[in-house]
Amino acid sequence: MTLARSIVVAVCALLMAPEQPTPARYISGELPAVPVQTIGGGQVFVELAVTAAGSVAGTTILRATPPFTDAVVSALQGWRFEPARDTDDPKEPLHDVASTVLVAAIFRPPTLLNGPVAGTPPTDVGTASITTPLPGSIVAPAFPAKAIASGLVLVEADVASTGAVADARLIVSAPGFDEPALNAARQWTFRPARLHGRAAPSVVYLLFGFRQPVT
Repeated sequence: MTLARSIVVAVCALLMAPEQPTPARYISGELPAVPVQTIGGGQVFVELAVTAAGSVAGTTILRATPPFTDAVVSALQGWRFEPARDTDDPKEPLHDVASTVLVAAIFRPPTLLNGPVAGTPPTDVGTASITTPLPGSIVAPAFPAKAIASGLVLVEADVASTGAVADARLIVSAPGFDEPALNAARQWTFRPARLHGRAAPSVVYLLFGFRQPVT
């Protein structure tokens, strides 16, 4: 087979290959207000039910830490997404479908060093759907040595079918805090989402809150 024919065959095979399902992706939405009077940190994990139109139809709290939980859930209810695309019949084209999306928020305590601090510990309060990846290994970001204020960073992370983070990118930036947030996000691991009976790639949103240290 000549080189030209090989290229034509490869291109035809690519064009004829079925489309792959795609997860919902964040378009817009406000970040939560961080409670300023709280002396500790917190973790809030929320599973969003996203409609085929891209709006949030419901929230399931998976992990809670008062008073962060209410602020996070209130903000997430107004988020908008590019809908997931999938099909029940592999012979049919993909179309917009309802899906679930994980948002995991980590709020650092107002200290320079990681370690035990006062405050309410996180509590697991809900069960994730099988279509939602669930955090396994969590890495909290370090507070930048030269930072003197607070910041919120939103990271979009691609989770492979193995549960590892394949890629991470900034969605909402906070200058000075971006690199610590990305470095932490890349070290997370997950119980992978399952789609059509098997482990599948997914997209999660990690929100890192840095609170100005008390000095």
